[in-house]
Amino acid sequence: MENHEVSGEIVKLLKIQRHDFVNHLQVIHALLQLGRTEKALIYIEELAKDSRLISDTLKVHEEQCANAQKA
Repeated sequence: MENHEVSGEIVKLLKIQRHDFVNHLQVIHALLQLGRTEKALIYIEELAKDSRLISDTLKVHEEQCANAQKA
């Protein structure tokens, strides 16, 4: 995989991650506006447990590239 392809993939992954992050913020914002503080806290706690949120996007991409080169 060439550098420009890798850069494009990283940008794509970061855009997806940003989109998901904004969606989570919108959910939390709506819950707080509705006075559902406890529900917002539970939502945040569940997000903190989500391994996809915690995992390093770039590390996942590097692993995918390494696997593609082996194939």
